[in-house]
Amino acid sequence: MRTEIRFAGVGSQGMVSCSVVLAEALGIVKDYQVVQTQEYAASISGGSAQGDVAFSDQKVIVPWVLHPDVLVAMAQDAVKQHAAAMRPGTCVIVDDIMVTDVSPFQKGVAIHWAPMTKLADQVGFRKCANIVALGVFSRLTGILTLEEITKAVVARAPGRPETNLKALRLGYEANLDVVAA
Repeated sequence: MRTEIRFAGVGSQGMVSCSVVLAEALGIVKDYQVVQTQEYAASISGGSAQGDVAFSDQKVIVPWVLHPDVLVAMAQDAVKQHAAAMRPGTCVIVDDIMVTDVSPFQKGVAIHWAPMTKLADQVGFRKCANIVALGVFSRLTGILTLEEITKAVVARAPGRPETNLKALRLGYEANLDVVAA
């Protein structure tokens, strides 16, 4: 079965890096067929940015994510840009500092507030909020165990390994609030 994931935010939040690390975990650690794509504004820092991952136990023929099963939104602009594509049953994870309005999502979308930026601040590096997001994503979806995503973060994530591992664990162990379902 094909599953589509989108990490969306603004440039320099590490959403593209998130998708690369996730693709590594799914393809190498879990042995799925995986396609990772990315899109970002020409201004890069501060413009829209997204990293997409489509995976399946069969060959992935269409590389584009058209109807994400999971959206991780790290900015209000990401919510505005992607809410219309979320259908009932979609799982949405939003940062509880950077996103303030989830009303654009239609009824039936499961929205989870996650303290990704807050937890990154606890680590001491706001830039690792994307790694916190991978931990939140892994635990909430159950697609990857902490051990599986840890292997990919160690192998692929930029930055200091010890900082990334702390951020990943905090995200995996985070308490989430459900807004709507």
